[in-house]
Amino acid sequence: MLNLLKAFYRGFVGGPSFDNCIHHRLILEDKLLTLDVPDSNVAAAPSTIDISFPYNSISWFNQNKKKYLHHQYVHMFTENWMYLPPISYLPSSEYGMLSCQLRIKQTNKINALDITQLKLFVIESYDSFHWGPDGRNTEIKNDTTLESSKMAVPFEPDELEEEILGRIESYGKPPLPAAKEIILNDRQWVFYQVKRNNSLSRHDFYCLPLSEHAFLEVKFNHRVDLSHKHKKWEQHALESQQRIMESIKLCDLPPDHDNLITDNSQNA
Repeated sequence: MLNLLKAFYRGFVGGPSFDNCIHHRLILEDKLLTLDVPDSNVAAAPSTIDISFPYNSISWFNQNKKKYLHHQYVHMFTENWMYLPPISYLPSSEYGMLSCQLRIKQTNKINALDITQLKLFVIESYDSFHWGPDGRNTEIKNDTTLESSKMAVPFEPDELEEEILGRIESYGKPPLPAAKEIILNDRQWVFYQVKRNNSLSRHDFYCLPLSEHAFLEVKFNHRVDLSHKHKKWEQHALESQQRIMESIKLCDLPPDHDNLITDNSQNA
């Protein structure tokens, strides 16, 4: 009864619960990465999580990498949390979902230890892809230009450019704000955000340099299914995201790391 009253007071159920956390310990070559992440409230088949990530190895990266849009990365793990109404009547009544994904990226285009270079790199990678041959913005530009050519009175050049930019803003990949530097647990991270002005959904990215050619990336996906309910859970999701980020620590690997591997295997 108390839980139901609490749910009606907050306006939602679900989301990350820090009363049910998983303490992750991951080996990054000679470093130990630890963080506390609430267990998912989304039903899914159990999956094993790797605990050792030789992030400087090019062959390891190429063998394990995934590709999505301009992202190439090795997946570490993902947790998802649904936000739901206090009482659900319909299967489509979900308010939205927050997810957290850890991954490792490699690049030979910059020195990832240089924060200024890394800030520019993450934004330029996004722009280059979406304005490239397979990019969404290129597709919109080509479609709009073709549409104009078939009109009885085609757009003037400046009108065509304005129309293309308007469509990109509405349903393409508009320019991103500049990446920022933030400090978490005495380490310098790069933060950037991907969203459109006409959508409440967004992706938040935190990047931590690991070596000259590798960095850790933490991605938070705020998926808003019912926009008029977003205010009910928005603040909780932001606070949860901040709390997860503040739990991330990177230190030297302890000498008893063989025991660490055994413990992690038992907890997976």
